Amino acid sequence: MDTLYNADETGMYYDMCPNSIWAVRGGGSYVANSERHSYRMTALLTVRGDGKKLPILFIIRGEPGGDIETKEFPDYPPEHFYAMQKKAWMNGTVWKYLLRDVLKSDIENPSVLLVDNFDSHVSEESEKIVGEELGSELCALPPNSTSHCQPLDVSLMGPFKQHLRDLWVLTKSTATTAKEKRLVMIHRAIKAWDMVTEDEVRASFVKALPRPMDN
Repeated sequence: MDTLYNADETGMYYDMCPNSIWAVRGGGSYVANSERHSYRMTALLTVRGDGKKLPILFIIRGEPGGDIETKEFPDYPPEHFYAMQKKAWMNGTVWKYLLRDVLKSDIENPSVLLVDNFDSHVSEESEKIVGEELGSELCALPPNSTSHCQPLDVSLMGPFKQHLRDLWVLTKSTATTAKEKRLVMIHRAIKAWDMVTEDEVRASFVKALPRPMDN
């Protein structure tokens, strides 16, 4: 299982409220569904079938090569990766960065990368990089199947986001500037990713992948 990978992205917000209202005795209530008004970035997560979690690739809203990249990136946790995109969305440039800078260094033997059908994931260029530069195979899952067949969707994204919400409740931040919020979000996501266990990762592959039928 050390030659089977899955990568996918998920949006996250500075205000990661619980899905319901949480009331703290003697204090106020945290109201859900305020994320859409909050600062947003994207976390690109990658896992391996033997339970390994690769570093997060954070997609941060802003101009590539601008002040955030030149002035803030040096202060971000160095064990993870960072990319700029005007709307903090996945695109072909960011995906190629994942393949060449995050995934390539981890692959030791010919492997399979499971992805959904998002355009940048399954482009001809993506397939070429995976095949020629990584010596591996890109496997696109059928449309509308990721909730059943993609390990990250099946049983990892949910716990990851729940950890983000729990950390939002437990460690209320006083950040006011966008720079401070970015750093809080990065540290919170790293902590939430650390809370996802290797056993959970392995179980997600077992649950998602089809098994041969008994004769």
